[in-house]
Amino acid sequence: MPDSDVLISKALAVDDAPTSIADLLSIKERSQRAFSHRREMLLEPYPRKKAPVFTSSDIISLCNLSRDQFKYLTKKGELPLGHQLQNKRNKEYSLADAIAWVRGTTKRAVRPEGMRGRVIAVANFKGGVAKTSTAVALGQALSLAGRRVLVIDCDPQGSATQLCGYAPDAEIEEKHTILPLIYREHPTLDYAIKETYWQNMDLIPASTMLFDAEFEIPKQIADALEKRVHFKWWDILRVGLEPVAQKYDAIIVDTPPSLSYITLNALVAADAILMPCPPEGLDFASSTQFWDLAAETLSGVPGFEESKNYDFVSILLTKARNTDLSRKVRQWLADAYGERLLPFVVPESSVQATVAAGLCTIYDTTKSDWSSGTYARIREPLDQLTEFVNSHLERAWKREARSESV
Repeated sequence: MPDSDVLISKALAVDDAPTSIADLLSIKERSQRAFSHRREMLLEPYPRKKAPVFTSSDIISLCNLSRDQFKYLTKKGELPLGHQLQNKRNKEYSLADAIAWVRGTTKRAVRPEGMRGRVIAVANFKGGVAKTSTAVALGQALSLAGRRVLVIDCDPQGSATQLCGYAPDAEIEEKHTILPLIYREHPTLDYAIKETYWQNMDLIPASTMLFDAEFEIPKQIADALEKRVHFKWWDILRVGLEPVAQKYDAIIVDTPPSLSYITLNALVAADAILMPCPPEGLDFASSTQFWDLAAETLSGVPGFEESKNYDFVSILLTKARNTDLSRKVRQWLADAYGERLLPFVVPESSVQATVAAGLCTIYDTTKSDWSSGTYARIREPLDQLTEFVNSHLERAWKREARSESV
């Protein structure tokens, strides 16, 4: 065969120069500059994230009101009247206004005085399953429903911190994370709580330095063994949360995508576990490995197996594609998890990708930003998740009240 008949792809130029640690540091600095620049562009003209504003239609939808009911309540003047837009007939409502409307028009059980909020660990071995976006969206939705929420970012990647409006590498120091609790510099987590741009949703942030916990905890275990001192390494987070939990209705813990020392602390501290899981073969396989290792490890915690009862342990289908294979894996998940598989599904959508690219969740936007059908397909299952979690909060408080009265 003549050479001219042979198709030869053009070879990539090869750089023979070795890559040093200094080069890696250069890559780090360049990538951080690029991301910081992109973040600033996304947040312009404000230096920080701003909560969404709501239209009258949004308020009507949030509160499940008819337009006549909304007009009547507006005339009564007991709820926020909104802000009249210049040169427009429409009004806009702040997030605080929206929360006031929800509280004023819906009947939800209030957490009894002296009772603590419930801790929900959002966990999965794998990354890319919408774990963090689900955790933060749940926090936003619960606060919209009138709850007071604390999000604890336990993932060194700091993605939940990012979604809550902070730049982990630029703004978060070790003293702002759970590390001082792990180092025993503070007995509780009160020191680390930060307000966010989202009304009634606070944050304990994370950054890459949180990786140090995976070296510090084994070191403390070794020291305790050497000194023959009993050290409950699995109880660090639970103990640190005890006084903090009195201030919130729900504490949502975004865990690392691994069964690390921090993840195990979160599972011990948790009153409930939520696993986001796409209906894909590898994600299904990974989910079974997670429960295998989690159950085996937790059953080895002294006294835990006999005394621990979770409010719920549920699997939420996320990033579900409309394909035959995805539907088949959904059936596998249903066979594996039965009633623990929640009946509502968060679909894969370009809307999710768009809001994530803007360092946001679907709750950072409103129906007016999208076509109503597109918005509803993402928002409705997350609203259903919120109602599911809220019902468990109320049941837990009732259960606790009954036990205290006995």
